[in-house]
Amino acid sequence: MSTNRVCQILKIQKPVIQAPLAWITSPELVAAVSNAGGLGVLGVNGGLSKPLKTVSETKEAMRKSIRKIRELTDKPFAVNTFPKAIDPFGFSSAIIELCKEENVKNIVYVGPTEQDNIRELKNEGFTLITRELNPTVRGAIKAEEAGADIIVATGCDEGGTMPSYSTGTTSIVSLLSEAVKVPILAAGGIVNEKMAKISALAGAEGAFAGTRFILSNECPASDITKKDILSTHPDDYLLYTILDGEARYRTTPHKIGRDGVEANKKGNFNPTTGSFYEGMLKGNLDAGVISVSCLAPLIKSIDPCKKIVEELARGYNC
Repeated sequence: MSTNRVCQILKIQKPVIQAPLAWITSPELVAAVSNAGGLGVLGVNGGLSKPLKTVSETKEAMRKSIRKIRELTDKPFAVNTFPKAIDPFGFSSAIIELCKEENVKNIVYVGPTEQDNIRELKNEGFTLITRELNPTVRGAIKAEEAGADIIVATGCDEGGTMPSYSTGTTSIVSLLSEAVKVPILAAGGIVNEKMAKISALAGAEGAFAGTRFILSNECPASDITKKDILSTHPDDYLLYTILDGEARYRTTPHKIGRDGVEANKKGNFNPTTGSFYEGMLKGNLDAGVISVSCLAPLIKSIDPCKKIVEELARGYNC
């Protein structure tokens, strides 16, 4: 049995958690990560081939994805949810009910630290990985007090919906690991063994990796999207503010990113973010943001999830 606390809590072999990438976490990706010893995570609209109109339709489609994962692996996996405060249409509430119905025990809870929500989920028997969009020491302490099992420390190095501040991954890992007793996962730039080792020195006990798994064989992101990420020069990324200053996107240089930068210059900090479905899943690069870690250029190839999990895990001596 591993002595790594992340592995012990989640009952996995490698402390590598695949981030819940919206639209591009298929059952095949989730199962591949879990079969490799890590923890696969089914993200928002994971496994869907097209947008659906209602919460109930989406819930039933996600049920099929969960059942497909179970056909592909007997290992633990997780599902992505978020707090009630950012769930106006009841999507996340429906997914939590689905997790109960399908006996999914692990949840990746992304968003503001709402202690009542966390306590409620813990009382219902879930194991919780919590990720504050803009991680703070106070937020981590609140999450731990409410019962979070593992906390994600996200730096501005990350892809996806980035924190609005400029604290790097090593810095936020160091701060949170000093502030709480539960294990910390490093998120942002954990793309290879070297970066995993650096995060471990700072206090992380595992990786919460997104960009690296986009460039996996099993990820359903378009080949066009994957080629775009691999070919973009590190100096060419575009960075713009969204959600009225609450978050940012770093994207490869295409229309939505260029429009966002220009909107920011004019004082608009809530510009269009395009469509992850179109950009990431379908490869229509001008219709969405292709948001990745600033360290994506360190990734040189598209690889099987097994190879990726094993490489990142070595950074934590696993």
